Amino acid sequence: MRAGFFALFLAFGICAPVQAQAPRDVLLEVCNQTGFAVAAAAAYRTTPAQSRTLRSWFMIAPGECLNGALNGVVGDDLDLHVMSGSWTWPARETAQTYCVPADATLTQASAPPCSAGRQARPFTRLPIEATSHRGPGGRNFGRVGHRIRCEDLGAADAGLCSGAPTDRRGMAEFVRELEVCNPGHGPVPASVGELMADGTMEFRAWQVLGAGECRVIYRDFPRDRQVLLAPGPDHLTGGGLLCMTDNAEGPVFATPRAGRDEACPAERPLRGSYETVVFGEQTGRMTMYAGQ
Repeated sequence: MRAGFFALFLAFGICAPVQAQAPRDVLLEVCNQTGFAVAAAAAYRTTPAQSRTLRSWFMIAPGECLNGALNGVVGDDLDLHVMSGSWTWPARETAQTYCVPADATLTQASAPPCSAGRQARPFTRLPIEATSHRGPGGRNFGRVGHRIRCEDLGAADAGLCSGAPTDRRGMAEFVRELEVCNPGHGPVPASVGELMADGTMEFRAWQVLGAGECRVIYRDFPRDRQVLLAPGPDHLTGGGLLCMTDNAEGPVFATPRAGRDEACPAERPLRGSYETVVFGEQTGRMTMYAGQ
């Protein structure tokens, strides 16, 4: 009697891990709650070994959910990465980093250092839920549900995310960052502006950069991917010339002037100059220099 009970117990003990490692299909339900398209990639086990298969990319339109299936998944979790423009989800926690190609692929996941054509991207580990729906081989489907939201990016990016413009693919435009470095020996004021529809210019409040300092003074979505950099009144550089309002705390309004000898009107008494900074379609950050 005891031997029979022990044998039955041993049989169950062996069977449970085997069942846990049996492959099954997993429903991937990723809901995009942003205003732009996102792309998702998944890494999951297809054998009892720790190596993972990488599948990319699933495109998910704004306001829609991906309802796809991953075949032959082994184990109780998978790794997920979602991106659009400058943003990636997970925004904070990271379980694993994999090298992901730009094109759609089904291959074995690899960790950095990444080969040419692949980029290291953060993945979050998600549990696979059990369902009551039968799949191939008589095993129940697994399910992974996840929501992609602007709020998960943190306060600064959440505000930009909620109104992000989209590119030709419907994904978020890159957030454009302008870094300004002062290689000189003294402080230099700098401001970033944009050309308005009526031909005038509007600049943000001046920021003072100390000697040898580099700082990101602009992070936003400029119209036509262009911003204007002014290195402060009387810090004349190459580029265009302008007349500016005398407002240290901004905004600063300006109009172009034809030459260095042209007098500025009383309402815009400060003489200055500016350079036009043009971001490439896939460029997120530019570095410029101000000061002597």
